[in-house]
Amino acid sequence: MSSTERSSTAAESQAPAQSGSVPGQTQDTASALAAARDSYRQLFENAPVGYVVLCRSGVIRQANQAAGAMLGLASQQLEGQSFYHWLHPCSHPALDDLDQRRTRPSVTVDLQLQRADGQTCSAQAQLVATEDLDTASEQDEPRLLMALTDITALKRAQGELLRLNQTLEERIEQRTADVVGMAGEMERFTQSVAHDLSGPLRHIQSFAGRLERSDLSEADRRAVSTILASAGRMNTLIDALDQVALACNSQLSLMPIDLDRVLDAALKSSGAAQRMTICRSDLPQVLCDIQSMQTVLAQLLDNAAKATAGSAEPSLDISAERRGNEVIIHLRDNGMGFNANYRAHIFEVFRKLHPDRDFPGEGVGLSVVRRLMLRQGGRVWADSAGAGEGACFSLALPAAP
Repeated sequence: MSSTERSSTAAESQAPAQSGSVPGQTQDTASALAAARDSYRQLFENAPVGYVVLCRSGVIRQANQAAGAMLGLASQQLEGQSFYHWLHPCSHPALDDLDQRRTRPSVTVDLQLQRADGQTCSAQAQLVATEDLDTASEQDEPRLLMALTDITALKRAQGELLRLNQTLEERIEQRTADVVGMAGEMERFTQSVAHDLSGPLRHIQSFAGRLERSDLSEADRRAVSTILASAGRMNTLIDALDQVALACNSQLSLMPIDLDRVLDAALKSSGAAQRMTICRSDLPQVLCDIQSMQTVLAQLLDNAAKATAGSAEPSLDISAERRGNEVIIHLRDNGMGFNANYRAHIFEVFRKLHPDRDFPGEGVGLSVVRRLMLRQGGRVWADSAGAGEGACFSLALPAAP
């Protein structure tokens, strides 16, 4: 047998085996496709997101359970109906807009849906075209897949947040006015108490003075002296309370003010220039109340004079700088300084960081400074490197326009 005949016979013997393997492969492929199709169908039906398949005209070809629940019907009842029937008229342009996005076949839009029970719900729809919208024909259906997510609760929360934001400023203004009103009422009460205590205190001082001039024993005379000293101390505290109340209730007139002129007046009234060497640079114009600012500077000058009383060469340096829309004024002295851990308490009423023998006064001057600065829309703070290291008091005020 020739080689050609042997090859032909081998090919014929192999042919039945090859032809016999094709039906087996086709059956396996069909089974795999059926299993995959069933899996995807189960996934489609039971997905927590609403899925809808639309044809070119907008008719629902298929919908899953989540989509039916969103619209209030069984998913089979939706099939064959126009999706526009369940779409609020205000959302028609959003869906029609897909035809204008042919270069972007996938788009996400917010829709308003009308449920079977007449209520509306908000949904976020992700639209995906299944073919080229320019070349597709009527036979290429379905052309649109839609995933619907119920965002009704989210929209409600967003609306509530927007409403709260719109009224937030109004509520803040109202509460600020309430706080300011209560603070003013408290200050008026303080002023009234100070005034009402002055009368009885004068009587105490008057009768104690008569007793002091009487023929008393030494022990009684010491007792009367103690009464008079305590009454004098009480009178000083009442005057201090009255001073704080006046600082909070005085009328303000904010206008552009030349700080150099205000400082000149404060130096003259306080007499600080005679008690220490003052170095000053030119001060700019600020937006403030001239009388309040003169009181602030006079109090700080007096404070610096007390702090530097024990220094060999008492001095005060006054300078200013511009920071954005603010002017910062610095007053640096070479006095006794203070513990920086207590800087937050230095502006409290009747709070003193030094004993009376080192720093005379009632502890109200810096409290008055802070209140007047706040009323003018400014700020005040103090820094020190420690005892004996001097202190720097800084004022911030709006720059003059």
